[in-house]
Amino acid sequence: MRIGEFARRTGLTPSTVRFYEERDMFSPGQITRGPNGYRDFGEDAVQRVRLVLAGRDAGFSLQDMRSRMAHWADMDDAERRALLTEQLAVIEHRREELERSRATILGALSVLEERRPPA
Repeated sequence: MRIGEFARRTGLTPSTVRFYEERDMFSPGQITRGPNGYRDFGEDAVQRVRLVLAGRDAGFSLQDMRSRMAHWADMDDAERRALLTEQLAVIEHRREELERSRATILGALSVLEERRPPA
């Protein structure tokens, strides 16, 4: 299928599809080029994009997906569980950092509110 149809089926824009291609998010053979230079996407490319989107939604970076998740289809459940558990720890750490930032901002707002002149 051509890039327009592929984009419609995956919910991506053609530019996002090209971006993912430039970042090597597809496995060899998932995209072929015809004699006219047009991309031809196979059904396995659709599955790859679904995995990339799921990984993105789970907080994995493109680099993580290229390296750590590259062989997701070949992993057994124990390997997948370990990878997801590691990612959950990363997310929990980020959440704690955001909570500290939130508390700092709330504290500063409270100080500013106390200094507000009466109306």
